[in-house]
Amino acid sequence: MARIELTPSGVLFNEKLHEYWLDGRQLSGITEAIKKMLHPKLYAEIPESILKKAAEYGTSVHKQIYDFDHNFVNSGSQEVQDYISLCKAHGLVHEASEYTVTDGKHFASNIDKIYRVSDDTVSIGDIKTYGVLTPEKQELARYQLSTYAWFLQLQNPKLKIDKLFIIHLRNKMMKSGKVEHIASIVFLNRVPSFICEELLECYLNGTAFMNPYDIPSDIASEGSHIRELIETKERVETELNDIKKRIYSTMETMDVKTWITDDGLRLTRKLPTQRSSFNLALFKQENPTIEFESYMKVSTVAGSLLITA
Repeated sequence: MARIELTPSGVLFNEKLHEYWLDGRQLSGITEAIKKMLHPKLYAEIPESILKKAAEYGTSVHKQIYDFDHNFVNSGSQEVQDYISLCKAHGLVHEASEYTVTDGKHFASNIDKIYRVSDDTVSIGDIKTYGVLTPEKQELARYQLSTYAWFLQLQNPKLKIDKLFIIHLRNKMMKSGKVEHIASIVFLNRVPSFICEELLECYLNGTAFMNPYDIPSDIASEGSHIRELIETKERVETELNDIKKRIYSTMETMDVKTWITDDGLRLTRKLPTQRSSFNLALFKQENPTIEFESYMKVSTVAGSLLITA
C-alpha cells in the first residue's frame, strides 16, 4: 500500500499566532465557528486558568504524538504508549499529521491525523484530551471532523473517506489522588457536507443555524422503531407483490378475470390499458406566446412527512 500524495492547500499557517493566510487574506479556523453555532456557552463557566492548563496539556500530548508519528521519537509517556496501542488495535497506518485544509475562500484548519486505509482511501482522527467526553463535545467533534472530510475532498477530489473518530487520551492526576486514565477510539457518523456548508454560511452571515440533529428526545427515541416499521413494510410489500404477480400470471393463463375466495377476497385481473397525459413542458416550449396560466387548475396539497434512511 503506497503513500498517498495529498494536494497542498497553499495556506500559510502561523503556528505561534495560530493564524491561517491564503493569498494575503486571513482565513478563519473552523473550530470556533462550529462551537459558536452549536454550543457557544460550553466553556463559559470554566475559569480561564483551568482552560489554559487544559490547553497546555492537550498541546503537549499532541506534540509528543506528532514526534512519534513523524520522527519516531517515543517520549515514553503513558499517552504515547496508549496511542501506539490504539493504532495497533485498530490497524491505523499514519499518513499525515497537521495537514492543512481549506475551502479556498473563508476557512482553513489543520487535521490532527490522517490514516491510510488503501491507495485511495483514508480515515481522519482527532486527538482529544478531555476529562469527560460529553454529548456536546462529541457533537462538536463530529461537525469538526465532517468539515475536515469535506475540505479534504475539495483539495483531493479522488480521495475517499472511510472513518471519522476521536482519539481520546488522558493520563492526569485528580484531586482525589487517583489517576484519570483514558485511552479509547470513539467513532463518529459523518455529517453531510451540505449541512457543514450551511453551518459555516450561517456563521459568516451572523444568522442562527438550525441543527437538523437537534431533535426532541421523544421523537429521537422513535428512530429505531420507525426504521423497524419501514423494514417490515418493505418486506411485506415485497412478499405481497410476489404473490400478486403469481396470481395474475395464473389468471392470465386461465383467461380468468375475477376470482372470489372462500373468505371473501375478490381477486380482479385488470387488463392492460394505455394512458395519455398532457406534456405541459413541451406545450410551453412549442407555444411560447400563449398565455396558459388562466387554464391552469391550482389546488392545495396537504403537507406530509418524508422519511428516508
